[in-house]
Amino acid sequence: MFYQEPINLLYRQRPLKVFTRAKRISAGRNNTGRITSYHKGGDIKRVYRLIDNCRQLFEVPAGFLYYEVDPNRTAILALICYRNGLLSYILATQGLNSKSLIISSVSGFMSKASHMILANIAIGTHIYNIEHIPKTGGSFIRAGGSSGQLLRRDDKYAFIKLQSGEIRKITSNCSASIGTVFLKPSKQKTKAGINRCQGKRPTVRGVAMNPVDHPMGGGEGKSSGGRPSVSPWGILTKGQWKTRKIKNQKYLITPRT
Repeated sequence: MFYQEPINLLYRQRPLKVFTRAKRISAGRNNTGRITSYHKGGDIKRVYRLIDNCRQLFEVPAGFLYYEVDPNRTAILALICYRNGLLSYILATQGLNSKSLIISSVSGFMSKASHMILANIAIGTHIYNIEHIPKTGGSFIRAGGSSGQLLRRDDKYAFIKLQSGEIRKITSNCSASIGTVFLKPSKQKTKAGINRCQGKRPTVRGVAMNPVDHPMGGGEGKSSGGRPSVSPWGILTKGQWKTRKIKNQKYLITPRT
């Protein structure tokens, strides 16, 4: 997906302090301070921006002020101002301008970045920031450049096609936003220092180590290891366990087409 920076709409200063919180960096450690995930650490100091994913201020129109880049996510944020003077950050949709009308509506008013329940959204509309449980805030499709498509509805559920091809059933009284998430521009990595600023430490292959350091180490020259990929403790690292837990949600998921 190509990115075109909006002219005079991208805010380059510090975010609003009232919508920010300190972000503590765990650097791959657990609650006792032990390293449980390697190759993490050294991240730069960041602040976390509070985003309004619930959008519970119904029937109050809001205007678009500007876009803002968030270093903690792949999506661009938008600052909006409601008619009653309240401000909030939302996940941005490309194409907003000073004349855009953004509203959380129940009656069925559809516009870019507006928020409404699935029962009132037209079939075929591209949506994002979809709730899984009503009135709990969006939890689906929030990454930059992503969107889902509302395929059909029945008496209870709405059928949404995800970008993976999977069709997900969600209750019709859940809400979603109209449009596609605005993708943040990607920066070219010109030196190793950029990775270190992102919290990524250097990685060394197991086959490049000595036998005392890793089960796949040692050998003469470029040896292939002679065994499947394992951890430093000899545990298989690829394909041993399923990482997705859908035991209680299988009835809501249709296989990819």
